[in-house]
Amino acid sequence: MEVNVIQALLIAVLAYLGSLSVPWFFGLTGGWYVLSRPIVSGFLIGIILGDVTTGIIVGVAVQVVFIALVTPGGQMPQDLNAAAYIGVALAIMSVKGGATVGSAVAIATAVGAVGTIFHNFMMVTNSYWNHRAISCIEKGDTKGLEFNHYIGPQITTLLLRAIPTFIVVYYGSSIAKNIINLFPTTSFVMRMLTALGGMLPAVGVAILLRQVTKKDYELIYFLFGFALIASLKLNMISLAIVGTFFALLNFKYTAKPTAVAANNNSLVEDDEEEL
Repeated sequence: MEVNVIQALLIAVLAYLGSLSVPWFFGLTGGWYVLSRPIVSGFLIGIILGDVTTGIIVGVAVQVVFIALVTPGGQMPQDLNAAAYIGVALAIMSVKGGATVGSAVAIATAVGAVGTIFHNFMMVTNSYWNHRAISCIEKGDTKGLEFNHYIGPQITTLLLRAIPTFIVVYYGSSIAKNIINLFPTTSFVMRMLTALGGMLPAVGVAILLRQVTKKDYELIYFLFGFALIASLKLNMISLAIVGTFFALLNFKYTAKPTAVAANNNSLVEDDEEEL
């Protein structure tokens, strides 16, 4: 699959807009929490490359891997932006070249791991503008403060996000094609990548379950949904509707005793006041 300059440039711009510290496109809400999600980037890259179906399939598969990704205190275990745009773009090109979705997921995840180097380097580089901003504050230089606070870091972020993304996406199409030719789907390497790619979503879901469940027995809810899909052949939308139904029942019938207890307490207090 060939990628032209315009396509690579558009993907590079989206990678910049989805960066962690970019104020455009509604800031973190529209950038980091929307554009940098692999499911969104897969859709957008699919539009740019002319294959939305493959883009969504790959984006969803990669999204499951990073579904429980958290960045406590700014610590970045995986560079989600690199995985969403460099990794997903390479994954889409690999799938178009004949690779499996599982192997493409492994490629995108590996890119996210390597991307942490670029992310940390970008954070260190941006600290340069912080020192300049402090100097401007001490001198009372308002214009210098505005430049070093707003414009300077964006220049660094643009260069360190857009340029690597453009280079890898533009030249990666031929690299992905050569990899597929060198390692066909029946080879040991591609079968190993497919197996790893199949396990990584399970790891992402497991991490998410550990975060959202307070007690071990609550895992039965997940197993119940899995059993419905496996036995009744429900799709995800049908399962979501069934889950919503049971959630409403749980909320309705667990909230009632609390309300009744509150009413009883108020009656007791009223009786005590009358006495």
